[in-house]
Amino acid sequence: MIRRFLASFALGMVLTLIVISFYPFQKAPRFPSSAVALTNGGREEVFSVRLPDDRLGNPRSATTAAFPRTAFAADGNDRIVTELFRVRDAEGRVIGIASRISGTVAGVRGASRVTDWMLVIPSRGALVMSRGSVPVGEMPELPANRLGLPAAGSGSVLQGTDEFSELAGFYAEEMMVEKVDSAGIVHGELTLTTRLQSTVQ
Repeated sequence: MIRRFLASFALGMVLTLIVISFYPFQKAPRFPSSAVALTNGGREEVFSVRLPDDRLGNPRSATTAAFPRTAFAADGNDRIVTELFRVRDAEGRVIGIASRISGTVAGVRGASRVTDWMLVIPSRGALVMSRGSVPVGEMPELPANRLGLPAAGSGSVLQGTDEFSELAGFYAEEMMVEKVDSAGIVHGELTLTTRLQSTVQ
């Protein structure tokens, strides 16, 4: 009885491996990187969000209510705004999604405005970026060289996965408003410029 069970189990595993090797599983499209080399080392890549077209709806809502969604912070006073977008590359192709969370946090120099981005590209990996973050009890990190990006409106790339796992650097966020319609909806483009260098020596 035990031999029959083991034989059936082994045969099932073999059949499963055969089916997996021939079954056409769906793969995420692999778009090539649009990065360009920098003269001082590293690479620059620009991602964009078209507003309002790339603003996504609230996944927890029964309606199609769009982000941003506003919530109160833990102190009951400050507000935290969450936004969700489609992300495009330099050629205008939709390649992933991004979340943007902004609010205020306490620091050694008082409250500071913080913006956190998480950019996810299924075929390439993810980037976690932050601007204005001040760890509690520590002095803010103000690097003098942000790979040529302006200090105002730029922040640090905190971590990456897969293709971005051995890269570090900075990013800049810029909003270009074309118009605000009668309903108060912003039309324009939000760009994220990343400048990254390899951490491998």
